[in-house]
Amino acid sequence: MENKDAAQTPKELKIDSNQINVSIHRNDGFYVHLCKKTLEKYDDLVLHALGNATSVSVIAAEKLVRNGYADYVSMETKTIEVEEGRKRNKDSSHPPRMVKRAKLLVTLKRSANFSENMKKYNEIKEENDQYIAAEKTAREAAK
Repeated sequence: MENKDAAQTPKELKIDSNQINVSIHRNDGFYVHLCKKTLEKYDDLVLHALGNATSVSVIAAEKLVRNGYADYVSMETKTIEVEEGRKRNKDSSHPPRMVKRAKLLVTLKRSANFSENMKKYNEIKEENDQYIAAEKTAREAAK
């Protein structure tokens, strides 16, 4: 039988740089959390988004700015050529097709009151975790 506590411990994020590549496979809440962790380590960060992921990047950046964790430094748009994403037959004699995609780079810097906001966030998170633990024990006791 597996240890339940080991299964519930979150993975430790490994942050090696201040650049975050945004994807449509994760929601904006994930990137807000990742940006907060990155801003704890670095003074600024750059969100790179390609194609449809640009909207996820903008939403995450806007949430960080509205909640006082970061300030905008710059927003840059580019049009780049990438290989078409379809799976191709490796034996095919046709070269991969190049298509144009929108690329967005959002540069944010840590806000002046970042530390205070993170302290408040961690206090609220701790209260919520304690409340959830109390609710869980109450449910198990009722069984």
